[in-house]
Amino acid sequence: MWWLFLQACKAMKYNPSVTYIVMQKRHHTRFFPATPENGLRNGNIFPGTVVDTHVCHPLEYDFYLCSHAGTKGTSRPMHYHVLFDENNMSPDELQMLTYHLCHTYIN
Repeated sequence: MWWLFLQACKAMKYNPSVTYIVMQKRHHTRFFPATPENGLRNGNIFPGTVVDTHVCHPLEYDFYLCSHAGTKGTSRPMHYHVLFDENNMSPDELQMLTYHLCHTYIN
């Protein structure tokens, strides 16, 4: 469906560069600190923790990001899949942008 957005922009003679990311909330992946001093008092990982090696797909561009502190229970990180990136952002830049965008929603 993202290509329809690009076609509509090109029809209006507007050519933006697009990065398309899908996030997955419903999964059973959890992360825990290796030692108690590497995490929060309740046993969760620190907010802002990114995991992009070992448990991610070896050929796809994906990562896990725990953007908020888990106050009750075990933190559930979001799983991000980068499907299309015309901006050619480095993984660190994209992960930092994603982390900061997580804090723009006001409830």
